[in-house]
Amino acid sequence: MGSIRTAIIFSTLTRFSMRFIGMASTIAIARLLTPEEIGIYAIASALVMLLMEIRLLGAGNFLVRESEVDDDCVRSALGLTVLICGTLGLAILAASIPVADFYGISDLAPIFAILSISFFVAPYISIPIALLSRELAFGVQFYVRVAASIVNAVAGISLILLGYSYFSLAIAQTLSALTQFVILLWIRPEGMRYVPRFKGMKPIARFGIFTSLAHLVKKAQVALPDMIIGKMGTTAQVGMFSRGLGFVQFLSQTVFSSIQPVVLPYMAKSRREAGRVREAYLKASVLTGAILIPVLGVASLSSLPAIRFMFGDQWDAAAPVAAWLAIWAMLRSVHWFASDMLMAIGREGLMLVRESLTFVLLIPTIIFLYPGGLESIAKGFVLVGVVDLLITTLVVNQILRIGLRDFVRAWLSTLVVLACCLGVTLMVLAVFPAATNPAWLVIGVEALVLPPVWLGMLMLTRNPLYFEIRLGYQKIRRKK
Repeated sequence: MGSIRTAIIFSTLTRFSMRFIGMASTIAIARLLTPEEIGIYAIASALVMLLMEIRLLGAGNFLVRESEVDDDCVRSALGLTVLICGTLGLAILAASIPVADFYGISDLAPIFAILSISFFVAPYISIPIALLSRELAFGVQFYVRVAASIVNAVAGISLILLGYSYFSLAIAQTLSALTQFVILLWIRPEGMRYVPRFKGMKPIARFGIFTSLAHLVKKAQVALPDMIIGKMGTTAQVGMFSRGLGFVQFLSQTVFSSIQPVVLPYMAKSRREAGRVREAYLKASVLTGAILIPVLGVASLSSLPAIRFMFGDQWDAAAPVAAWLAIWAMLRSVHWFASDMLMAIGREGLMLVRESLTFVLLIPTIIFLYPGGLESIAKGFVLVGVVDLLITTLVVNQILRIGLRDFVRAWLSTLVVLACCLGVTLMVLAVFPAATNPAWLVIGVEALVLPPVWLGMLMLTRNPLYFEIRLGYQKIRRKK
C-alpha cells in the first residue's frame, strides 16, 4: 500500500502542478485573446484532441496491464503507435484545407499543420510514459510533465504578446510535446526500446481498438460541442461554451487526473495479486468523490463570480453554461473510474458500449437544443448525465456485484457533506450577492469559510476521506 500512496503523492504533485500552470496560463490568455480568437483555436483543437485518442491505440495501457512485458512486446507496441501516429499526422495535414473550407475559416489550415507535428513524436512519448507508469515511477514523470507545462505556458503567452494570436496556442502545444520527447530521450526509461517492431501487434491492436474507441467517444462528448456550435453558430459562441466547459474540466480533472494515472495500475495489480477489484473501485470512487462532488456543487452556485474572478467580465455569458455543466460533471464523477476498472479486468468491449450509449444521446441533444442557446445545451448535458449514471451503475452492479444499497451507503456521507457545503454557499451568496459584489470578495469569503466546513463535515459523517487525511497527518507528525 505504501508504494500506491507514494505513487499517488507524486501523481498528485504532477497533475496539480500541470493544472495550476495551465490555469494560470488560461487566465492570462483569456485576457489577451477575444472569445472569437479562442473559439477559432477551440474548433481546431477539438478535432485534434479526438484524433489523439486514436493515435496511441491503447498501446500504453496494454503495457501497463500485462503481467509480463519483454523487449519484443515493447518494440511491437512502439511499432503499432508509429504506424497509427504517422498515418494520423499525415491525415491531419491532408484534411487541413478541406476542414478550413468547411468552417469558412482559412486560418484553421496552418493551425492543423502545426498541431500535426506532435503526432510524429507521440510514440516516443507514450511508450516511455507507459513503462514509467507500469513501475509506478511517477516521480520521474513529475519532472517531464511539469517541464512541458511550463514550456507550453511561457511560449503561449510570449507569442501572444508578440502578436501571433491563436497561432500561439498551437505553437506552444507543439513545443510542449517536443519538450517531453527530448527529456524522455535523455532519461531513457528502463525497458524502453527505440527500434520499432512491426510483428506481434495483433493482441495490442485488439486491446487498443476497444480502449481507444471508448476514450475517443468519451473525449468526443466534450470536444464535439465546439465543432457543432462552430458550424451552427459563431466562433464567439464556441469560445463561451468552451470557456464554461474548460472551467468545469479544470475543477474535475485537477482532482481526477492526479489519481487516474495510478488507478489502472492499482486495479490491475489488485486483480493480479488478490482479485479485489471491487474494493479498489469503491475506495477510489468514494475518496475522490468526497473531494470533487462538494467542489463542483459550490462551483455550480458560484459560477458567475468564479468566471469573473478567473477570466474577466467579458466571459459572463459562460457562467450559466458552467453552472449546468458542473452538475453534469458531478453525475459523471460518480463512476469516473469505471473505464479503468473495465480495462483492468479485460472488459474493454463493455467499456466501449457504455461510452457509445451516452455519446449517441448527447450529439443529437446538442443539435436539437442549439436554437435555445448555450445554456439550453448545457441543460441537455445534465439530462444525458443522468442517463449515463443509471447505465453505469447497472454495469458496475453486474460486473462487481456492488448492490444499490451498498453503493448508496458508501456515498451517503459524501451527499451529506455536499448538502452542508451548498447550504453554506447559499448563505454566503445571500450576504454577498454575486451580481453586485466584486468577484474577488465573494470567492475570498467562500475560500475562507468552506474548507473548514467541508473538513468538519467529513469528520462528523466519518467519511473515509477523513481517515485518510488523518493518517497522512499522523505520518507527517511522526517524521518531524
